[in-house]
Order: sequence, then C-alpha cells, then structure tokens
Amino acid sequence: MHSHSIVVLLVFVSHAWSGYETTESRGDLYEITNDQFGGLLLKVLRNTRTGEHVSIIYNFGGRVEEIVLLSPKSGQLRPVIWSHCRNATSVRENGSWRGQMLIPYANRISGGTYTFYGRTYHLPINEPDRNNAIHGLIFNQTLSVVSQEATSTGATLTLHYSFDDIDRGYPFPLDVTLVYSLTDTGFSYQLIAANRDATAPLPFYAGWHPYFLTTPYKTVITFSNCTEWTHIDVNDALIPTGTTRIAEAFSTGLLIGGTSSEPTYYDDGYKPLRGPSLCPLYETTMHDVSTGETIVLWQDGSYHIIQFYTGARTAFGVDAIAVEPMAGMTDCYNNHDGLIILSGNETWVGSFGVRLK
Repeated sequence: MHSHSIVVLLVFVSHAWSGYETTESRGDLYEITNDQFGGLLLKVLRNTRTGEHVSIIYNFGGRVEEIVLLSPKSGQLRPVIWSHCRNATSVRENGSWRGQMLIPYANRISGGTYTFYGRTYHLPINEPDRNNAIHGLIFNQTLSVVSQEATSTGATLTLHYSFDDIDRGYPFPLDVTLVYSLTDTGFSYQLIAANRDATAPLPFYAGWHPYFLTTPYKTVITFSNCTEWTHIDVNDALIPTGTTRIAEAFSTGLLIGGTSSEPTYYDDGYKPLRGPSLCPLYETTMHDVSTGETIVLWQDGSYHIIQFYTGARTAFGVDAIAVEPMAGMTDCYNNHDGLIILSGNETWVGSFGVRLK
C-alpha cells in the first residue's frame, strides 16, 4: 500500500446522521477539540507533541479552515493554506471559496444547466458575470458529525451530508461521507459518495479549493512525471471547448514567474494522459525557491484533474496559489469528461492529501 493511502476506521456514534457529536476525543498523542468563532463551529485535529493541527468548519460546508504542519526545512510550525483568520464574515461571504469542499460538482457548469437522462435541470447561477453555476451546493450547509477518533497514531473526523429533492437543480438522493485525518505524514481526506436510490442513477463529481501559502512568482510547480499532462482549453466563460494540448513544462517543473505584485496569471485546468492503472497517485509539488519550502498535494486516481490558479496576489493581496484536485473536468455535467454516474446503491471513493517535504 502506498505510504499516502488512507485507511479509515469509521466509529459510528449512536445518533449518527441526526445531530452533532460534541464529546472531545483524546489519544496518547492526538486529540480532537471543539472551537468556534462568530457562530461557526469547528473541530480541531491536533498532534499534541508537535502542535500540528487541522481545523474543519462543520456547520458551513465542511471546509478546511487551517492546515498547520511542521516544516522539515525550518523545524518550525507553518500554516500551509490561506485561512480566514477567524473572520466569520469573510467565511460567510465566501468571496474566494478558500478551503471549501466542492460537491456535487466542482468548478463551473455552463449556464447552470445540464441534461441527465433526458431531463433538463437548472442550478443556481452564482457566477453571474460568466453565467455559470460554480463550486457545488454544500458550501454553506451544516454537516453532521458521525464520529471522531484520536489515538496514538492519528486523529480522524467523519462528517456526513445527505442531498434531497429540495434543490430542484440537483434533486438526487446523494449521500456523502467526508473523512478528515491528521497523522505524522500530514493531512489526508477521503470522500465516500453513495446513491441512496436502489434503482435510478445520479450524476456527481467533486473537488477541493485550497490556497497554498507560497511566494507565487518564486514557486516552481511540478506535476507527477508518471504521465504527460494536457492543458484544457476554455472559452471566455472558462468553460472547456473540447480541445486539449500537451503541457510539457509542468512535468519537469515550471517557475510561475512574473513579479511579486503580479505573478504570471494562470486559471487553467490540466488532465493526465495516463489513468490510475499507470499513475495510481498523482503528486503536485510547489517549491518556493525563496524559502526552500516544498508543499506536496497528492491525489489518487479518482481525483485526476488539476485546476491551477495564481491570481490570489492581485485579487486578494495574499501570497498563495490555488491547486485544486478535481474528480472531473469543468462542466462535465455537460461534456461528460470525468462525470461519475452512480447507479442504484452504488458507491464512489476518492482521496487526496497534503504534506511538506
């Protein structure tokens, strides 16, 4: 088994699915504690020896608010992703989608419209300047705490959310179980998606929207070299056109470049030419040449698309880049490139994680 594969033990409490689990969990080395700010409720997974921790806002989309890990370079704790700095208003305004889990679709759906088995559905348009639905429907929802377990080897939090027919744009019985873990190898996440209906299919794909703290114009991005990668061409609304082209630079490492105030701009998607049979795990490294720090985002073959965005400095004034693992291509409800169709009672599982090296 690969060193970054996730082995999950789900310890279900008696009131699973029906409410919040409020009891803290402590092990010999790890603990899970409760936190809150501005009415937002968090679970904090912590290594009590190193101080490494991960914070999850479970009553607002299950977003990852903080990842703080021990740097092998400096020996000090460092924040890995851009957080909201305990600003509840910023979380609720959701201007940057930072840390958000993107379910039941990631990135954009053109016109907010798609057809599935002969029926047309209309999603809420929340990117009006491009007339797109973007980043899913779970971002402001409350998730149930199913279990939390802290031991001598790690801390694991399990959340759950059930979709129903309230939103006519996605009237499908999708259950999602989100499993967050902190161990000595870093942060990992597993998504389990299941169709509650015994007979009818449903469409689905997912992603994550972290902003990694690194100096953009001095960061070298390298994709896994087990495969060539293609750039996904898009139109003015950032919807794929159906054409791709080889993107050689990222396989050997590409310095983002530009300037400190205006890094070279990317808002681009990339797809591997080889699938999970040849590349069971994809790794993207972000090496900051100014600090010597390297962040690694790994994703299993279920999350095979990478969305790459460098506009955080100019848009938000923060030194960070978004590298987003996605299970399907942008607009795959329409182009079907990576669309996951869950048949009756079928389950899908995908994983990704973050570490420093």
